[in-house]
Amino acid sequence: MIAIAGAKPLNVVTSIPDIADMTRKIGGNRVVVTSLATGKEDLHAVPARPNFLPILNKADLLITLGLDAEHAWLPALAKSARNPKIAEGQPGWISLEKGITVLNKPTTISRTEGEQHPEGNPHFNIGPQAGHSMAHNICVALSKADPAGKVLYESNCDAYCETIASAVADLKVRGAVLKGKKVIAYHEDMAYLCGFYGMAQIGTIEVKPGVPPTASHLKQVETLGREKGVDLIVFNQSQSSKIPQKISLSTKVPTVQIANAVGAFDPIKSWIDLQKFNLNLLLKAVK
Repeated sequence: MIAIAGAKPLNVVTSIPDIADMTRKIGGNRVVVTSLATGKEDLHAVPARPNFLPILNKADLLITLGLDAEHAWLPALAKSARNPKIAEGQPGWISLEKGITVLNKPTTISRTEGEQHPEGNPHFNIGPQAGHSMAHNICVALSKADPAGKVLYESNCDAYCETIASAVADLKVRGAVLKGKKVIAYHEDMAYLCGFYGMAQIGTIEVKPGVPPTASHLKQVETLGREKGVDLIVFNQSQSSKIPQKISLSTKVPTVQIANAVGAFDPIKSWIDLQKFNLNLLLKAVK
């Protein structure tokens, strides 16, 4: 990656470590990057820490996933930070969904449907297919905020996207065995991962997004798992293993605890690490 010395760095705050990793790779030494979330939390309910407000107060840019992924915690924090340029809807608030083929767009909006995302499923960061668009959107945002660094940002982005393309091609080849595998997910965060590898999600442990399972619903899930010949029960690092393991015992189907963000588990230091980590777990489970 190219680096340009002498410029005052952009102070960039990101919602999750995935975006922080990409921003550092594209921004080089023209950016200083802080992630609010550690990657271990529930993306939709990151607990506010005392240092969030001063961090946001000094930010030049706030980069988010978008699609209301962080709506329950981040807009209010950004508003309270007394930094108008990063408030939602302002030029310093950046979301990364542009160019993403968004999945699970609801046809009707109703409170009875749980924690809906009106614009579609926001968990595209764990889909390998989203990497190029995410990187490009970050590059555009940095270039607009710091035009003097545009050449650097575009050069670094091009190099990074080549790395992404190579990694994604390898993931596709190694993950070919997953095509057609049937999955029960805990939450609606598997759509993009399933889409990339050709897996089929046939149910969720949650009754509806964000709605905890009831005893009757879990019985239905267990029945569905047996009748449909489910191959995997998948949950993420922020969710308890207790219910997935109970269903596993009933259905004789293996569980897989994936990561849905960089930093979810210690070995995952980068967005590409995240993709490799999840594939390795899925392959181990099906074999």
